[in-house]
Amino acid sequence: FELGCAYLSAEQVPRNLPEARRLLEPAAAAGHPEAMGAFGVMLARGLGIEVDAQAGFALIKRAAEAGVVSALLNQGIMTLRGQGTTPDVPAGLALITRAAELGNVDAQVRLAEAYYLGEGGLVPKSEAAAAPWAVKAAKAGNPWAQNLVGTMKEHGIGLDRDPVGALDAYRQAARQGDPKAQSNLGRLLHNGMGVPADRTEAYYWLRASADQGEVTARNFLAEVEAGFTDEQRAAAEDRLRQSPPPRIGSAGPRRGPGPPIPRDPAPPPRHAAEGGRQ
Repeated sequence: FELGCAYLSAEQVPRNLPEARRLLEPAAAAGHPEAMGAFGVMLARGLGIEVDAQAGFALIKRAAEAGVVSALLNQGIMTLRGQGTTPDVPAGLALITRAAELGNVDAQVRLAEAYYLGEGGLVPKSEAAAAPWAVKAAKAGNPWAQNLVGTMKEHGIGLDRDPVGALDAYRQAARQGDPKAQSNLGRLLHNGMGVPADRTEAYYWLRASADQGEVTARNFLAEVEAGFTDEQRAAAEDRLRQSPPPRIGSAGPRRGPGPPIPRDPAPPPRHAAEGGRQ
């Protein structure tokens, strides 16, 4: 089962959908809870197999009922959006919330995203409802959530305005290679709004973000460089040489994709975490 999930999620091995199916399909047929959840995702998304959202939902639901928390999350996503089942926004949110309460970080991030962005009009937009889930996921180490907490604290949206707290949250995500957080961190350090300005540090993070394709960071870089002295430029370039900035995937495994999790059901992690089967 674990190897099948690894092939499905491309964790530690290259993605290999035929092998994932070969290993997961018979295990799911035999009633293995985690295998049902994983193979249900393959069916629901058409990963290496013809799409069958209804069959996928049925397997995912059985896995959730057997205590697989990641399946509970995926059941909620499918119910929310009417994938393989009748759409039911309140029921979908309730399932995702239950997974989040059980400690599933992806579910916490998914709720934060849904409430913060409004989930395409399906979920009422509420920064206040997004905030506690973003904070929980950020404390668990999710970089997308850390960046969101930084944004909320910087602008006083859903959380009290706290520039120093925003700086800390951005830095945590930036150190994991999150390009948007790197851009936000560099911008905040450059502007010095509520925190000490540090143009050399700002340049370091803006370069890290721009090198990963973040357009906003490229625009700020030009502004930072325009005010550099020769000594500041030399110090910034020297730091970049001595300590290459982190990129996505270079700072160890990330908990949860970013943006949080796909609109479709997400493949489960290989290993169970605290709080029940994941």
